[in-house]
Amino acid sequence: MTGILLLWLGCSAGPSPTPSDSGASSDDGASSDSGASSDSGASSDSGASSDSGASSDSGAPDLPPTDSCAETDAFVPVYDEIVDTWTAQDDLDPGPASPLVFVGSSSIRRWEGLAQAYGDQRPVQRGFGGAQLGEVALRADALVTRHDPAGVVVYAGTNDIAFGVAPEVVADRFRCLRERIWTAHGRARPVLFIGITPTPARWSSWDDARAVNEAVAALAADDPGVVYVDVPSAFLATGSPPADRLFVADGLHLSDEGYALWDSVLRPAVDAAVPARDALPGGPLPSGTRLLVDLGGSDGDDGEPSASPDHLGQHWNNWHALDGGREVLPGEHLDGLVTTDGAVTGIDLVISGGFANNGRQHGGLLWPDSARLGDLAVGTATEDFFYTEPDDITGGLWLRGLDPDATYTLSLFASRAADERRVSRYTAVGATQSTAALQVSGPGAGADGGTGNDDDVAVLAGLRPDAGGHLFVDVAIEEGAYGYLGLLELRVE
Repeated sequence: MTGILLLWLGCSAGPSPTPSDSGASSDDGASSDSGASSDSGASSDSGASSDSGASSDSGAPDLPPTDSCAETDAFVPVYDEIVDTWTAQDDLDPGPASPLVFVGSSSIRRWEGLAQAYGDQRPVQRGFGGAQLGEVALRADALVTRHDPAGVVVYAGTNDIAFGVAPEVVADRFRCLRERIWTAHGRARPVLFIGITPTPARWSSWDDARAVNEAVAALAADDPGVVYVDVPSAFLATGSPPADRLFVADGLHLSDEGYALWDSVLRPAVDAAVPARDALPGGPLPSGTRLLVDLGGSDGDDGEPSASPDHLGQHWNNWHALDGGREVLPGEHLDGLVTTDGAVTGIDLVISGGFANNGRQHGGLLWPDSARLGDLAVGTATEDFFYTEPDDITGGLWLRGLDPDATYTLSLFASRAADERRVSRYTAVGATQSTAALQVSGPGAGADGGTGNDDDVAVLAGLRPDAGGHLFVDVAIEEGAYGYLGLLELRVE
């Protein structure tokens, strides 16, 4: 089995600062002064500076010296709780075989369209905001190697530089990550490294970022198992610093247009380096089969799991144990969904856009009426919800393991009592596309004049999955401050 990994090799320096040693923010970049060169991101002539991601052992360099992880092993982890959440879910179900793992910092986390863009590559999304390459390498087993990936796409290093880590130390962190992946899966497993992307917010540190990119490009020129993806050159073609339209308001994180430019360089490199694999669609289920998913907290304060069977005799799929107010990250997953009769299916639900969550202490619907909501009138399901925020918590999920030859209906409900009018828009995309809006909050949301929805459900009918058995569902803010999703029903037509 082949795989892809991006790494940077460099010489070691003394111990580098961990996040607790520096006051630099991992979210906000340094001010855009001047003095940084506007040269290209690295000296590569093309998007991928390696000729191929071939799995041949011939010509592959020796493994780096085993002391390349000395500095990384001393790194003080910051995000153990996030990594441990993924690990616990992976222990329950490891996900698809031979995936393409995307690992790194917030640019991986915030890429809501990643799963849809790479659905044919069995994507596993492991991005967390503020992540340094040091922590990625330290937790390589949990984040990468346990998945036995066909390839690895890495975007990290920018936060290391923001924390004042010297470029040569960042290089050793790349070396350590490479060593750990190769040790687990062999010398020929390829890695794609997305060049550290220049941004207006961190333009003053572009020289250090460019030095990292040049080191990776030099390594890739001699090593067929390493692919440097020259995204920086494409961004710098728009200006120095790059054009504001490629970023959201903070000047650091990518806009939709920025991700499109990223992907225009990355996708050809992935196609050249990662072997094609068969799709993994699910098998048929009888017409009328229903699956119910309760999304929200289960801490006893903001929400509780729905009983299986409930008072109507229905079995529910409850999201994992979750305290109110906690964020749910892209890549989290709930696998082997059961039907309302309790039969286990091969259908999984995976988060793609990230959510926060709240519930009955924050306006959830406590006493649903079956005359208005039918079989969805289960209080433990209507009282809590996932929600989205502009830019950072973008809201999205996808279903995998569906039958491409079947047609499905999605019913989506949420309620949040509030004075502001809030309307959520749901869009489902597979081989077909459908969209619907739902007023969740504000005057007129309730049947009797209440400010929380208690009688409307968004229904998306006639949905056909793509050839791989996937449906991608976006949860967007159409009006108001937030978007919501409290429960969903999937029915085979």
